[in-house]
Amino acid sequence: MVVVRAKYVLWGADLEVVEDGVVEVDDEGKVAGIGKYSGQISLDLGNAVLMPQLVDAHIHPLDVAMADRDDYYIDDLVGWPHGVKYHFLRRLVAKRRHLRPLEALARRARRYGIGCVVAYAEYAAGDVEAAFKKYGVDALAFQEAHGDMPEHPYVQVASPLDHPPEYLKELRRRHKLVSTHVSETEDCHEAGDLDLALKILDADVLVHLVYATAEEIEAIPRGKAVVINPRANAYFVGRLPDVPSLMPLRPLLGTDNAFVNEPDIWAEVKFLHAYGRTRGWDLDERDLLKMATTWPWEKLRCGSPIDVGLRAKALAVALPYPTHNVYKFLARRAGAQDVLAFIEGDEVVFQHEI
Repeated sequence: MVVVRAKYVLWGADLEVVEDGVVEVDDEGKVAGIGKYSGQISLDLGNAVLMPQLVDAHIHPLDVAMADRDDYYIDDLVGWPHGVKYHFLRRLVAKRRHLRPLEALARRARRYGIGCVVAYAEYAAGDVEAAFKKYGVDALAFQEAHGDMPEHPYVQVASPLDHPPEYLKELRRRHKLVSTHVSETEDCHEAGDLDLALKILDADVLVHLVYATAEEIEAIPRGKAVVINPRANAYFVGRLPDVPSLMPLRPLLGTDNAFVNEPDIWAEVKFLHAYGRTRGWDLDERDLLKMATTWPWEKLRCGSPIDVGLRAKALAVALPYPTHNVYKFLARRAGAQDVLAFIEGDEVVFQHEI
């Protein structure tokens, strides 16, 4: 039995706070108990928070090989099949030159506190999964479909507008999980991409929804996973989706294109919090943290809460000074500089060991 103590423990799907808390992990690596400190411990993290590891619910990791090449209009840059990105990545993967930058990105993602990614792979989904696994990050990789039928169980299309309805229906029939980008630009929204995504493709995961109206959002079935990408949306199209309307769907957070953004979910939380203030949105800090931790578990089984019976998968975050509200500290201040260690089953991996 391993017993870990911290100033605060955020446990369960609702991130309930236990002050001066302990997490007991059994010999199988599962959480056996959560409570207040009452005796002998194996590891005292001191003035720190023990919380679920972060989830990046939408990242294009292969993009990192063309870092900072964002000097094109968005459709010319990432549009399928003739966007600059596709021409570049096809050549890169064919020559196997994508592995080194991909592994560098995976290592950096881990150092930000990421425990799981929902990765969109234009090509080579298996390589994407292996690169993240090397650094202890679980990857739910969606292989992009290019008019073919990938053998990978999870598939995505850049847009449902890119393919005929018969093809979209066949993708749905053959694959376990299906995802697509929707309503990222005004043109795509006006062309009816959201309607196609819901009624023809029946996508499990909907990404962006920048131009979706409150009425359209209300019609999305509650079982769907929706993902917003605050920094990328602000950069590429100058606006964010109607986040308050999305909250009943329990939206997830992603960093999107790795050629623009670091895989830093802390930055997404901070940006969304600040942007929400400018719009008068009443976004609760605890909900912002759920978007990056427990809601991805509920929707996609990516990541995991700290809860009895589940495999221990936690993140230790240092508290450099006293705080009267741990949720506010994590949503407004915390970052990679505060990550102390990862709890993986009955093992503890410290940041400097990554």
